[in-house]
Amino acid sequence: MAPDRGDIWHENPFPLIPVVRLGPASDLGDPTVRGADSGNAHIDTPLVEDLQALVDDYFAPPAAPGRRGRAIALVGGFGLGKSHALRRMYQKVRERHPESAMWIVDEPAQDMGRLYRDRLRGPGDSPQGRQAFEELVRDYYAYVTAGWVGAQDDDPRRDTLQEIATGLRERTLDPDKVVAALRYDPEVIHADLRGTLGEVTEHRRFATALALLLEPPFKRMVWNWLGGEEPAEPLRERGITEAIGPSGGGAGTAAGIDRVFDALAVQGFLHGRVGTPYILLLDSLEKVLDWPEENRRTFLDAFERLVNIYTSHGGLLVFCTPPEGLRTLRASMHERVVQLWPTGLSDEHTRELVAKYLAASGERAAAGTPVTGPFQEEALRLLHELTEGVPREVLKVCRLAWQLSEEPEVPGAPAEAQVPVVRSVTGATVLKAVRQLHERVSYRQVLNDVHEALDLGQWRIASRDPVPARLSRSPGGRDEVVHWLSPAPNAYLAVIHTRSVLLADDAERVAAHVHGLRSAVRPGRFEALLVVNGLVSQAMQDRLGRAIGSRPLVYRQGGFAQSVHEALLQLERRLVEEQREGELAELGEQMRRDLEQQQSAHLVELRRVFATLAMEAQPGAAGVPTTTVRTPGEPDAGVAELPVPVRRRFLDALAMLETVTRRVAGRAVNRRAAATAAELSMLGCATLVRQLTEEFRGAVAAWVRSAVPGAPTELQLGELRRICREYECAVEVLPVHLLGDAEPPHPLTPARAVEVLAEEVWGSLSAAGVP
Repeated sequence: MAPDRGDIWHENPFPLIPVVRLGPASDLGDPTVRGADSGNAHIDTPLVEDLQALVDDYFAPPAAPGRRGRAIALVGGFGLGKSHALRRMYQKVRERHPESAMWIVDEPAQDMGRLYRDRLRGPGDSPQGRQAFEELVRDYYAYVTAGWVGAQDDDPRRDTLQEIATGLRERTLDPDKVVAALRYDPEVIHADLRGTLGEVTEHRRFATALALLLEPPFKRMVWNWLGGEEPAEPLRERGITEAIGPSGGGAGTAAGIDRVFDALAVQGFLHGRVGTPYILLLDSLEKVLDWPEENRRTFLDAFERLVNIYTSHGGLLVFCTPPEGLRTLRASMHERVVQLWPTGLSDEHTRELVAKYLAASGERAAAGTPVTGPFQEEALRLLHELTEGVPREVLKVCRLAWQLSEEPEVPGAPAEAQVPVVRSVTGATVLKAVRQLHERVSYRQVLNDVHEALDLGQWRIASRDPVPARLSRSPGGRDEVVHWLSPAPNAYLAVIHTRSVLLADDAERVAAHVHGLRSAVRPGRFEALLVVNGLVSQAMQDRLGRAIGSRPLVYRQGGFAQSVHEALLQLERRLVEEQREGELAELGEQMRRDLEQQQSAHLVELRRVFATLAMEAQPGAAGVPTTTVRTPGEPDAGVAELPVPVRRRFLDALAMLETVTRRVAGRAVNRRAAATAAELSMLGCATLVRQLTEEFRGAVAAWVRSAVPGAPTELQLGELRRICREYECAVEVLPVHLLGDAEPPHPLTPARAVEVLAEEVWGSLSAAGVP
């Protein structure tokens, strides 16, 4: 809205603390409370609509087998509207199904006894609720009596009794009058009731109390006991010796937690048996996560039993929890619970939420004023973008932005005599509000937590800063290197402090600063840990992660030092990996250069051999090629000690390599042209393999000469194994597949011949010993 329209707004419509609780009646929405912390506006988000659809399905007319129970979990982070959806559900159920029994637990407490007595809201809170519950117990009494009457098959009044049983089930007959008319012992009926309820819980006192609730002398005593008070003496005489919600030292024990859940289970079970709907709402399950292990496990076990009763006996249980709370429940529970996961508001819903709060304020805007009142378009865009649509954050920013936009209604008049008004909320004001909300922790406190992290890991501080002091701060001073760490020689970790990163300009400034540091540190290795004391959205965190190479760490009170320490460990690991990769790359480059030199020398030698062969093959040449190939029976100088089978394998392999050389050389001579690149590669490979094979043969011959004849020692066999393995590894890295196909009289290809040579030599010498 343009500020010159003359439209003004007086009262801030946004809540001071936008948190919904299921406690006081005002929070449950019974009256409209002006300025209530939970707010008075509502929008139909996908979460609210999905939850309402499940509730409507629950209240739909049940099928023949009876009402189907279900448990629903609202799962998500704080401020996403889980409690709001739960409160909205409560309002709708009270409006459409006021007769339904409903229990409300605003948040779990270790002192479950006190919670049961003082904070649990249920049917017993009102005379109408008590009367309805008594009728429920009477209906169940009728249900049990009908079963007893209908089971008297040997009674001559069988047909009449069946009609009476039908009347009891249809609730047209009074079970007390039936018992009196038929002269049944009421205690027999009560015993049956106690036995049936005893199947639900091991504590039979609930069965006794509910049976006594039907008798006027005990009614008030039972209600007091069901409300959490100590049992009266007549109840103690009948086995009810403990309060459901005990006071004193035992309130937070596992037994106290179990007793409260037993009471909820029994009361819910009664509704399920007679087919009436019953509901339990539980908020803030995450409170349990901070409890001692024994109480936490007891609560979760009892809660899971309650879920099973509700789902098995036609109840509706809805609870709110963050993801970590859901993970504490057993996997089997996840299959029995319908999960609804809220998300942030869309841009449209964000605008609708602002408009609803403005409309709820009661102020009438001027004609033509947008529904979003003084909020300009840029302010609304930034509001949704920076809060990521989290309703609680939207309302907090709106309230503060409104306060920052207040001004005197009459400029120049004394401020104390005027009520502040708001004419326009701009984008700049929203940015200012976001910074004020999220940058409340002092710079010194952040540094203290960083120092604690350095102490925790005993991190090595760099002996000197690797960059000039002027580069440690970005232009304007918003980003600053607070520590230079040197976990390894010539490797640096920079811990950088910055404030909120809200806009693209902020991200570009941070990225430019980090890139400047990285350039200044070269050739040293560098990583940066960006500590953000303020707000940075998930989208902006992703952008910064891509720009600087690591995701920023947003300051959170509680455990931040540990988070910094773990992040530094990850970055240190990355520096070590980079160092190792650099050393491997340098070694690989050196090997490549050495190999190129060797290949160049071999190529020069091969060209010389080709030139010689070509000259000798010319008509009238003085001689012919004189390459000599030894036959298998011909002794080889220096290797006569080799056993004949081993010597023959070496001669066959060398003969095949010689054949490859002759074949390639012959092709070049016949074409009267230089060898092609492929032929040179084949010749080079054959030459290298032949050289390796001759060296391998010489090493084996030397081993034979030194080994103990007939029985080489384990040490000598180990040496032979090493010689064979070295040759095998050397052949594996060479492109021996270039050597071509097999030719008579050799059945193997040259490649295969050299690949199995080491294995054959080892097999012959290790099996037969040394001659």
